Amino acid sequence: MTEESGKKRADLIQDRLILIPLALAGVLLLFAVIAQPDRSLFAGWWQIQMSEAGLITDPMAAGGVGAALLNAALVLFLCTAVVWGMRLPFTGVSFACLFMMAGFALLGKNLVNIAPIVLGGWLYARYRREPFSRYVYMTFFGTCLAPMVSFLLVHLEPGLRWPAMVACGVVIGFLIPAIARYTVRVHQGYNLYNVGFAAGFLGLGVASVLKGVGVEFEIRNTWSREGHVLLCVMVAVILAGLLAAGICLGCRSWRAYRPILRHSGRAVADFFLMDAPGACLVNMALVGAVGFGYLLMLMPLGVRLNGPLVCCILSMAGFGAFGKHPKNVLPVMAGAVLAKLLLVEVPLTAPGVLLACLLCTGLAPIAGQFGWYWGVAAGFLHMTIVQNTGLLHGGMNLYNNGFAAGLVCVLLIPIIEGIKPEPKE
Repeated sequence: MTEESGKKRADLIQDRLILIPLALAGVLLLFAVIAQPDRSLFAGWWQIQMSEAGLITDPMAAGGVGAALLNAALVLFLCTAVVWGMRLPFTGVSFACLFMMAGFALLGKNLVNIAPIVLGGWLYARYRREPFSRYVYMTFFGTCLAPMVSFLLVHLEPGLRWPAMVACGVVIGFLIPAIARYTVRVHQGYNLYNVGFAAGFLGLGVASVLKGVGVEFEIRNTWSREGHVLLCVMVAVILAGLLAAGICLGCRSWRAYRPILRHSGRAVADFFLMDAPGACLVNMALVGAVGFGYLLMLMPLGVRLNGPLVCCILSMAGFGAFGKHPKNVLPVMAGAVLAKLLLVEVPLTAPGVLLACLLCTGLAPIAGQFGWYWGVAAGFLHMTIVQNTGLLHGGMNLYNNGFAAGLVCVLLIPIIEGIKPEPKE
């Protein structure tokens, strides 16, 4: 193959990759209409825009299963349009970000509460006199603090709520890129949810100021049990679609897929750039299947799919393009489950525990870099820490597990570095 023909093939694959998030948005939209095939779909969608969005708030309980899926489809479509409009290449970070945006639109994000934060990110880029394309993914990830915007929208007086929510969102979007560029040095790339770590500190600061002037935050727990079978079918369709796309792009054997498993996952581990796109899409399907399979095993105990749990599966699948693979996520999940069985008094099927067991996989690079036993230790520690971090920011950081994962790294990485054997000369 000549250099020119190779470039043409790479460009053709790039042109096709945009179809992946667009297809995901289409699947979400299709199942939204199936779930609520009447006017309640739009009424529920509007209810979600105007509702609170803190941890753990299931929009399916607020507006219905279809309305929540419609919200996710619209958020994903608009974010994809922004990325495409900036002519950014679709890489691993693109898929990680877009799948997270779709997922967390089922756990607190909506068009109303993310818009001011995106505006703040754009203003930061203007302030730095740099293109917004340099900060767009960081800004999208930074919408994890969108519940603060919704909190002001719901609780302030009518004359103040809109100016206050816009100002709050702009400040968040303006500050997140600066903080996130610093926090990545703290955990040294071992926390894949870096912006969640940064947002935890910013959320802690903002929540502390608001508490100081008398604002009270209440961590809610709205947990839908509707639409379980439909959501299982939808997740299976999404994962099967990723697998089929990967096979079509050339990953048709174990030999083609195996190189991904050799990576530790430590950031920046962009599997689209490091390996073939086909292998990356297959890996996304397999990582998502690990999360889905774990929930399937717990269904006899009463677990039912809902917005937050589908969010976790999509998030795991997305980061299958940017650091996660079955070999490095399973030890961390095992450690989290072990901690629950030994230490945590709440049931294995409790909402916070379920989310922690799936999203602790942001620490997958520890298992990939230092071995499965340290991955188990990281997951164990994560489960104990994450039970308390939500109180610090009042449940306003949707990436609470990212915040906890960063704290795990701060505590665990120096210990690992301090006791591991020195290399022989």
